[in-house]
Amino acid sequence: AGTDAVITIQLVGQNGKSTKFLPLNHMLQHDFKRGQVDNFTLTCSDVGMPILLRINMEKRIKVNEWLCDRIIVIYGEQKVCFPVYDWIESEYQIPTGEGMVVVILTVENPFLKSERAQEIDRNRGIFCWCDLPTEQDIDYGLPRHVNAATYDELPRMFQRKQIRAKDFKHGFIAGGLNSIKNKFLGNSLVLYGNLMNKIVTHYRIQLPIKLKTWSTDEGMGRQVLTGISPLAFKRMTHGNPNFDGNNQDITDALEGRSLEPVMEAGGLYISDYSEIYRDVDRCNDLYCPDAVGLFYVNKLGNFVPIAIQLVPGCSDYLFTPSNCSDMDWLLAKMYFRCAAANEHEWGYHFLYTHNMVEPFGVALFRCLPTVHPVYKLMRPHLRTSSAINTDARTQLITRDGFPTKAIATSATSLTQKMFKSTKFQDLIIPKVLKKQGTDDSAVLPNYHYRDDALALWKIMEDYVSDLLKSYYTSDEDVKDDYELQGWAQDVAHEGLGWDGNTRGFPDSITTIEQLVEICVTVMFTSSAQHAAVNFGQFDTYKFIPNCPGAMRLPPHKRGEATMQRILDSLPDQKMASIQIMLTYALSQFADDEVYLGQFPETFFTDETAVSIQQRYTDQLADLEKKIELRNASLKHPYVFLLPSRVPRGVAI
Repeated sequence: AGTDAVITIQLVGQNGKSTKFLPLNHMLQHDFKRGQVDNFTLTCSDVGMPILLRINMEKRIKVNEWLCDRIIVIYGEQKVCFPVYDWIESEYQIPTGEGMVVVILTVENPFLKSERAQEIDRNRGIFCWCDLPTEQDIDYGLPRHVNAATYDELPRMFQRKQIRAKDFKHGFIAGGLNSIKNKFLGNSLVLYGNLMNKIVTHYRIQLPIKLKTWSTDEGMGRQVLTGISPLAFKRMTHGNPNFDGNNQDITDALEGRSLEPVMEAGGLYISDYSEIYRDVDRCNDLYCPDAVGLFYVNKLGNFVPIAIQLVPGCSDYLFTPSNCSDMDWLLAKMYFRCAAANEHEWGYHFLYTHNMVEPFGVALFRCLPTVHPVYKLMRPHLRTSSAINTDARTQLITRDGFPTKAIATSATSLTQKMFKSTKFQDLIIPKVLKKQGTDDSAVLPNYHYRDDALALWKIMEDYVSDLLKSYYTSDEDVKDDYELQGWAQDVAHEGLGWDGNTRGFPDSITTIEQLVEICVTVMFTSSAQHAAVNFGQFDTYKFIPNCPGAMRLPPHKRGEATMQRILDSLPDQKMASIQIMLTYALSQFADDEVYLGQFPETFFTDETAVSIQQRYTDQLADLEKKIELRNASLKHPYVFLLPSRVPRGVAI
């Protein structure tokens, strides 16, 4: 972070007058060391309190970079902060964080207007969109991304801190040590437990094994309800053409009740993968069924599976707890969980958080000056998305990458199909829950994701609303902010809608309420939603029979399941090792992770904004206490949306 280069600085006043470039140097002293605060006294022409600083770094043959946090200027009795939080490599300029944190229509100074326009022009040359993809490219049919084929080609601003990059690389390399043998020697599911324990020991992981009930109906239902795909089911209000079950098939599971009354009361839920997997490519002759699962809220309030169909249209593949053997039912649940795992990994995780967030970040850095309040609000949530996505494009979603040996569906085939019908509204969680009929806690109890997500959304919404309303006083202010409108247009037409389909995202923002919803949605997706679908992966996938990423045999018919058939269907040792290693690497927090409510960078410096941020931090702390109090009474605590466990952006 430090530098030994010669640094000079120029101060620019309100009217554009500037000082000469002045050296920042102490004789016989090492300035600009990592973690150090340096103080300099400058004698120069009086340009008044500066509103802009220009920094020059002496050019050297060897590349020399300086990661500067902030520069504070004291002029008489006044003090003003210039938030940098960026890499300086040669020349750099930064406006003040106070007074200029305004929307462009309130800026009357022509010099400042000119500087803002020049900054945007410079940034459009640094943060470029990738070339329009063709059908042969792996990113065809997906949200557009930054123009970088490899991590090293990323703009310096988008690269991770060293510690996160190191953690990511170590996780993948070390995990690969376990991917050696192709087959197990044995005849029971204990083999997968032994493999899991071997890898846990290798990593020295101090995590409790929480899978004792994985094979029970209550255990599986709990993982569907509050696991890592908490939006993968909806209330069943009518029949499903892909599900052959009828009242007679499932009466026993309904505790003597009939299908229609239970459905009308909101007691039935369905998870249907039959349409999404149709015509989706599979990898290496692996299997993932077009499964449909039916779930019931029983009289004890438990969310349990009562029917699973593995092949739509054929009743031989319809399983219920009462119409088949225990082995048949157990294997059917494994196949269903395989279907859930594939949509989770490539859909709910990669597409709906990683992919959908990146265009907002690229457009933000291209279209908004650093003094803009929306830039300061959104930057912490969006800066890191391009780094992890670039790694994913080079390591994970390639057509022959190692995930293809452990995950049955093609990442590109599945995500391209899902993105065709994706809308921005699919990220607005309160609306999604209402649409899916899962928003009523009286009808669907123990849905802790819903309860925590809605509480967190409300806190975030209040924070964003209070902050933006301190800068925008009317809807007209929003409409007239042409910098903001440039951001919306860039997202709509270059990012999400490069193929002509803007996915329901507006190319103009007309009200404060609309702006608040957009910002909250993107912030929540990059932080809370990503945490909900990401950090429970290792707990879910480490014991392969609980949730296999792929099956080696096609689905069985009723009466065909035996222990040998189960072992022949489940992943072999190499596949299992890759799944465990991959999900372990993706589930780790960095040592220097920044979580919701933490503001290590001082982007906002005015008193109003600082007080709003403090209130936000306090409200998150209150929510943390409420969740911990509830969790204390739960056998299986839901921790994924504890604010202290929600990183503010997609960094892994």
